[in-house]
Amino acid sequence: MRAGVARHPNTPASVLGALTPDFPQEVLANPALPLLRLADPHLLRGWPDAAFHALLRRPDVPAWVRTHLIRHGRTELLIPLAQHAALTEAEVLTLARHAAWLVRARIAARPALPPDLLAALAADPDYGVRLAVASRPALPAGVAALLRQDTSRFVRQVAEQTHGPATPVDRPV
Repeated sequence: MRAGVARHPNTPASVLGALTPDFPQEVLANPALPLLRLADPHLLRGWPDAAFHALLRRPDVPAWVRTHLIRHGRTELLIPLAQHAALTEAEVLTLARHAAWLVRARIAARPALPPDLLAALAADPDYGVRLAVASRPALPAGVAALLRQDTSRFVRQVAEQTHGPATPVDRPV
């Protein structure tokens, strides 16, 4: 019954938001949702966090939901967003510059980051972000070397455990 309400085109936007935690697919399939979004560009601002958590559990979370969260989402919602596989390169770069270190750390833990972004995250002011980079199984040699000399003992330890100790420099005798 409630799933039918979530799909019904006459369901008010606020009710759709309340139904999204339990019926995310039905709400996304509601034929009136695109019109509701056009009529109210701030439609999602009134939706509960549980609605966004339900949408973020979907592999095909719509780009307009991701855009809303990046622009207006609280850190508690951006942390799971930063882990989502559907993020575009532009979204990853935007979240990599977020003020909250936990968001940046989740980006640092993502697979297949470009070397320049890894280098930037390895130089992050927060050791938690650098720790996430050091924990990655494969790093460019320069990034791994930088992390082996980090100011944080924890980052240095993880970098050495994950990537091996620094190779000694040969000196002439």
